[in-house]
Amino acid sequence: MKTTERPRPSHQYSTTSLSIGVIAALLVLPILVECVCLGILYVDEFLKGRDTSSFAVKHLLTKQFMSTPPGPVPGKKFLGVLDWDNGEVWAHFAVADDLLGWRLATDISVFESWVSSAKYLYITDHNGFIVDVDDPPIALQKSVGTYRVIVLGASTVVGLGAPRPSQNIVAMLRKGVQERGLTGPDGTGVELINAGVSGYNSAQEYLYLVSDLLRFKPDLVIAYDGAIDSAYNFNNSFSPFRTSTHDEIQSRIRKSYSIAGSASLFADNLELGKLGMVELPRRLFDKLRSKPNTARSMSTYLDTPNLKFYDINRRAFLALADYQLSVALFLQPLFGVDGRTLTAEEKASLGNRVQFYERARQVITDLKARDEDSRHHCIADLSDSLKGVSEPVYVDDEHLLPKGNEVVAAHMLDQLILCGFLRDSRIKW
Repeated sequence: MKTTERPRPSHQYSTTSLSIGVIAALLVLPILVECVCLGILYVDEFLKGRDTSSFAVKHLLTKQFMSTPPGPVPGKKFLGVLDWDNGEVWAHFAVADDLLGWRLATDISVFESWVSSAKYLYITDHNGFIVDVDDPPIALQKSVGTYRVIVLGASTVVGLGAPRPSQNIVAMLRKGVQERGLTGPDGTGVELINAGVSGYNSAQEYLYLVSDLLRFKPDLVIAYDGAIDSAYNFNNSFSPFRTSTHDEIQSRIRKSYSIAGSASLFADNLELGKLGMVELPRRLFDKLRSKPNTARSMSTYLDTPNLKFYDINRRAFLALADYQLSVALFLQPLFGVDGRTLTAEEKASLGNRVQFYERARQVITDLKARDEDSRHHCIADLSDSLKGVSEPVYVDDEHLLPKGNEVVAAHMLDQLILCGFLRDSRIKW
């Protein structure tokens, strides 16, 4: 009986090996491409002199291998470093809010990176207030014999420019109160709360106060602002309470009602933009399509709603004052409007800031004259507080170094004493 030998299926093994090789190549090739793109992006950042310390955290591939650095404050969630290229950290610092647009996250610590690679530490408590490490907790119910003061403002109040929370303007107010022995009108102890929120204009400050902060029963509310209102863009909105964040929230809600929109939101949440192979072509495309800036010079244009809403918001604050609540409105100093003589080039670089402040000062003057006899209002123009100071006081054209905060805080306390909101124990009444 003849036995025929069955042929070996050698082609089957070769096909299987080929399939495995193709699949492996398909898996490895994107990683190799991503590594090349990340390398190009990193070299580009380095050659341009940009800070590359957080480069790995910003991209999906390298982020997986990064360990979370220990936070500077025990018991607080450390977010890392805020910079304009890292939207994820900003989203966890300035949390979206349907009414206010955004508010500060609670119980976090974070550094903000600014000019000259300087880093400024922010710490928040369980209320979202800016605090220092050793500050006592702020309770909803204030203690008996306490004169509670809430300070509103934007990043100048939060502390941009002050390396430590102990050097921001509210901390300098606290320091001045202690050193000068100041008390409330009835001799009560003064408690200062930093309710600043980066990016807030005066309308958002007002909303924050009436929607959230009045429950803390403040005796005095200080609104220290002017910078954001001078630059706020009302071209796409007729309300100061409407921000780009509100538009973004509304857009996401609209998208969520359709299959295509939900898919788009899902793709956004995948954070594909953090892939080097996506970022590199996008940068090249943006560079190719970029055109010379032909926008109208802001030095000859002033958005009139800015002044209109600034005036409305000032009056809205004053309307809240009664026998239980006093209100202080202070126009903050900015580079170029602080009394220093400017060249024509410097004036042009300041855009509409000079024009806005010229009219804002008139608003302050008119309100002060109208409310001259009010016992619950304190209105002052502090924009020239830094005139004549020889030491460096600005970290940029808006935010103050600790020395600047100290000088302005001293002027602020002087005004509050003149208005009768604070008492100097060294003066016999």
